[in-house]
Amino acid sequence: MVGWSFACRRFTFGLYLAEILLLACTLCPAQTQPTSTNVPPALHFIGMWKQPYFPEVMVASIFGWVLGQVKGFSGAKDWLERYWPNSPKPVLFVLDLTIFVVCGAFFGTGIYNPDSLQAALAAGVSWPVGLGALTTK
Repeated sequence: MVGWSFACRRFTFGLYLAEILLLACTLCPAQTQPTSTNVPPALHFIGMWKQPYFPEVMVASIFGWVLGQVKGFSGAKDWLERYWPNSPKPVLFVLDLTIFVVCGAFFGTGIYNPDSLQAALAAGVSWPVGLGALTTK
């Protein structure tokens, strides 16, 4: 017989699996490190705008909103046309800005709780694009 038998392959796979499981602590150091004792208290909704990366999430939400408009996602226009058929464009702009940027900054900061610039940018961009994709028919 040329090559490994099935039992030998299964045994080797079992060894690899056991090695990965035993070395998981060294492979994932973030989970094994103790938490620092100087963690600031959690800021709730009322004080969320005081979090360090809130402005960055808001600016990234603007870019996510513009990206969604370029991709053809519908904003508040479709919803508002059911209640106000000939709504002025500045009202649509302000409503979109409020929903996607202001609320997006609060949701992005509250859900993702970014602790770096990259996390803040990802939280800000992903929120409006995801909401726009869900609301577009």
